[in-house]
Formats: sequence, structure tokens, C-alpha cells
Amino acid sequence: MNEVIVKTRGITKKYGAAAAVRDLSIQVRRGEIYALVGQNGAGKTTLLKLICGLAEPTAGGLELFGQAAPKWLGRARSRIGSMIETPGFFPYLSAGQNLEFYRIQRGVRGAGCVRRALRLVGLAGTGRKKFRSFSLGMKQRLGLALAVMNDPQILVLDEPINGLDPVGIREFRDILQRLNREKQTTVLISSHILGELSQFATDYGFIRDGRLLEHISAADLKEKCRSCLRIEADSAERAAAVLREKCACPSVEALGKTELRVNGNPEHPELLVRALVENGVQVSQVYRSGISLEQYFVNLIGGKQVA
Repeated sequence: MNEVIVKTRGITKKYGAAAAVRDLSIQVRRGEIYALVGQNGAGKTTLLKLICGLAEPTAGGLELFGQAAPKWLGRARSRIGSMIETPGFFPYLSAGQNLEFYRIQRGVRGAGCVRRALRLVGLAGTGRKKFRSFSLGMKQRLGLALAVMNDPQILVLDEPINGLDPVGIREFRDILQRLNREKQTTVLISSHILGELSQFATDYGFIRDGRLLEHISAADLKEKCRSCLRIEADSAERAAAVLREKCACPSVEALGKTELRVNGNPEHPELLVRALVENGVQVSQVYRSGISLEQYFVNLIGGKQVA
């Protein structure tokens, strides 16, 4: 089992009487790309700030790399790279000059880390171009370069692809996947672009009103959302047996006494129904099923919008 490197236990953060995060517990394991999904105001940013030490919890506990004592959390956070709020880059400095300033300020050893970070995010060729002339995508990539400059073991990113065009989103995704694949960097990311998250996340944490509604792996979520044919009959087990024997349908499962699922997307469902009827199975309903990540989240929170 992979090492748990981020663990919250009933963590809570109140601002006055209002709770931004309520009794929330998550676990992020080494090598995961863990996506936090929630509407605006759900508590995603607050949770990330608590993990990075930018806010103090009102109640509950936090462990980083197995350490929970306050005196060790600071050291543990040195192994985290984060991009939660827009970094305060100097508009009149180049990408390299901005990173060099932060390298010295943060005490990161070795000037070579600046060149490596710029190469990683595709900004090595910007030369003396000033930050004020950067596009939004370039600014976001420079923020990521700052986050990875100290070669962190985990990246904490809050809405990093918000506002990017499709090309910028793809480039950002490719960088994260390469870090995860080549350096086993763990990623904890929040985003409202759920279709994009579904292309690289390994785990999801769905949040509403500061509470964790559900943690689910990408594999399990895909299973719940995948396209299938659902059939309601008088006997699901008998219907499943007929389909396996007469129609060579290997991926059939009974969901209850009267409902079964044919996984995949059969092109001619009428042939399956005919085989069932001809073999004495009474069919009452046939329909296609399958939803997107966005629709799954909407169904989960009982709302109309995702963010």
C-alpha cells in the first residue's frame, strides 16, 4: 500500500461563526493525482491553505509525511510546492530573474534549479522578456515553475488551469503528468474543469459546504459513469445467463433481482431483447445509461452547476 503523505482528521476552519471547512478528513497517497471537486465556496481553497500552512485550523488534525507535531509540520512543508494564489511576480523582471529572486528569498540551493524549472514548463526560451508582457498561459506556467523549483514531493495547486485556452490546458496537463510519471510527484489539485480532470486524475474528493461528500478512485468513477445498457426483467439472473449463452455477452451483471447491466454500448439492443423473450424472460424496460463526470457531480450534490 502506498504511503499516505497528506492526511486530515476532522479538520475544521471557522471564520467567525461561519465554517469554511467542516470536520473534513482526506488521505492522499504518494504518486496520486488527487482532484478536489466542488462548487465555488465549497471549501477547496481553504483546505489547501490549511495543508500548506497559510491558515491555521480551528479544530481537527493534519499529518504531512507521517508527521503531526507542529514543530515537524514546518519541515514537512518544505517538501511541498504550491500554487494557491497568483504569485507576486515583478512585472519588470524576466522569468529567470523572478525565479532567482524567490530562490534567494526562500534559501533554495543551487542556481541550476531555476534553469531546470524554466525548461520543465517551457519558458527557457523567453530570455529577457518581461513578465508584464507574458500571456496568461505563460504566467501560469511561471507560477508552476516557482512551485517545482525546490523539486517538491507533492504539488498543491488551486485552480491552476482556470482561464487557460485549450492549448494552455493541454500543456499544463502534460507537465503535471510528466512530473507524476518521471519523478513520482504527488499532485493535489482543485479545478472546476471536470472534463479536463478526468483525463489525468487518479482519485477524486467531492466537497460541498466544507464537507467531504465522497472519495472515489478514477477507476471506480469510470465504472459508475460508463456507458451501458440496462434491462429490467422478471429475473435478472436468468436474463444474464441467457445473454451470456445465446448472445455471447461476457460483460453482463445482475444489479438486483430484476435489473441487469450490459456493459459497453451494444449496437443492436433489440436483438438482445428478442433473445430474452424467446427464452422465456419477461422484459419490462430497456434503456441506455451512462453519465459524464460533470453529471455525476451534479447528481451527487443535488445541484445544477459545478464550479
